[in-house]
Amino acid sequence: MPRLQSLLIFCLVLAAPAAWAAEPPALSVTLTPRPSADGGVDRLEVELRFPAPGGDPGDALLRMPVTLVSTPTAAYGANDIHVRDGRGLLSLRTEDAEPTPEGVYRHYLGDRAAEGDVTVAYAVTPRPVSSETRNGPLFDLRAQDGGLMGAGVYFFALPTVETPYRITLNWDLSALPEGARGVWSFGEGERSVTAPASTLAFSFYAVGAVASEPEAGADDFALYWLSHPPFDIDDLATETRALYTYMSEFFNDPGAPYRVFVRENPYPAGGGTALAQSFMFGYGAGGETTSGGLQMLLAHEMAHNWPRLNGGDPHALTAWYTEGTAEFYSSLLALRAGLLETDEFLDIINRRADAYYANPHLGLSNEEAGRIFWSDSRAQRVPYGRGFIYLTNVDAQVRAASGGERSLDDLVLTILARQKAGESIGLAQWVELLQAEIGDEAQAGFDAMTSGQALFPHPQSFGPCLRPVQASHRPFQLGFDEMRLGVVADLLPESAAARAGLAEGDEILSITPVREAQGDEDRMMEMTIRRDGRTYGVRYLPRGEPVSGWRWERVDGVPDSACAL
Repeated sequence: MPRLQSLLIFCLVLAAPAAWAAEPPALSVTLTPRPSADGGVDRLEVELRFPAPGGDPGDALLRMPVTLVSTPTAAYGANDIHVRDGRGLLSLRTEDAEPTPEGVYRHYLGDRAAEGDVTVAYAVTPRPVSSETRNGPLFDLRAQDGGLMGAGVYFFALPTVETPYRITLNWDLSALPEGARGVWSFGEGERSVTAPASTLAFSFYAVGAVASEPEAGADDFALYWLSHPPFDIDDLATETRALYTYMSEFFNDPGAPYRVFVRENPYPAGGGTALAQSFMFGYGAGGETTSGGLQMLLAHEMAHNWPRLNGGDPHALTAWYTEGTAEFYSSLLALRAGLLETDEFLDIINRRADAYYANPHLGLSNEEAGRIFWSDSRAQRVPYGRGFIYLTNVDAQVRAASGGERSLDDLVLTILARQKAGESIGLAQWVELLQAEIGDEAQAGFDAMTSGQALFPHPQSFGPCLRPVQASHRPFQLGFDEMRLGVVADLLPESAAARAGLAEGDEILSITPVREAQGDEDRMMEMTIRRDGRTYGVRYLPRGEPVSGWRWERVDGVPDSACAL
């Protein structure tokens, strides 16, 4: 199962303090979980208090997505939300905005302009999920053992004001058993942060019988879960903390807080989504995660905490940088930190190269791929491989031009420093920075990447320990929607899966772990399916026709000590 793209990172950049000309207004949030008969939590009550935003009577007071990147939300009706202001009750009506490639937003408009302090109340129940649920971004709110876990984007209808608030979030746990906990991406219990209201949407929450490592939680780094995972959570926490510490120091942000939320899926697949100062990953009942394994999934998502472009360019045009830097630095910093051996690093970058050259959408421009991100999981993967190969080449070009004195590190850290100083850095600024390093070839290479031209590794990439070589392999092709592993959906008629006898709508009772099949070109996919009340076994090789590409190999005679990169 390919990792889910970590989405809408641009929504999570907190406004620079220099932009706060006046004391931001207060936004008070109280979350009250209500117990279910089985000892869990069956709904979450939300109360917001904030000053009336002003404006015209026809302006929207609140908004929330109806769907966001293929994931439905609670999408309240007007009568589900109760509003009071300084004059009393305020009735709402809804208007849905025009759909965009990312989804649809709903606006809530009052029958008059709000006055004074506004109190908003509504309640949400968790999304029902099953083995047939499409494995989209981890945005939905789900019931797990003894509690709820999910992202705020699923259940928050929030003020439309885009400037920062002084947000205070409280948990009212009085109705739950002793020992219940409420956790937000920004910490446990009552927490305050100055940020746009959208930060509440684009962060994670867990409430109920929450367990953690460290057991008592921590202000700097902790893992949280409700259902105990079928892998060693202590080892995972130790390795993840070590890598995060190394990453935060590399990106000049030592001690930055971070939280990991762990959730079980009712289907044999995983995935991850990065949000504000946190990420969540899912796993299947058998511990299934992703083709790269948990360590690289977590490393990729943690890297999203730093590099991004914030110049206002469309997401589809900057995803190569967001995802490419995450792919590049998740593996490279793990190697530098001593958490990967050289041969493990080699295997990881070759998997990424294979995925890039095997992607049938390799030739789409960034803009063209962006149009179908949310309807085709293969298009979602384009920025990962394209960004990785491009940045690998940039690194080699900068090293060559500077005689080894400079690298991609210098560009990425310069961008971060300028952004921290309040500057906006977009695509134009990226090209300017690169031109200062390597000259006129910067523009040509950038144009080739954005237009969808096939990229080939620089001869000195990852040298002197590794070198690129031409290679051929058979790309993994499950044959149907890889984001829905409880049912055969969107079956490709010319695939090996179809030739083996699978049919649209077959219920999948068991399946070879996709991660294992992705990692071994000779591994057969074995499935048990149910159709029309009868059970069948299906077996096939989940591979497409051979494709030509590039990989890296070890250079004979070069020791590991030269592979620090």
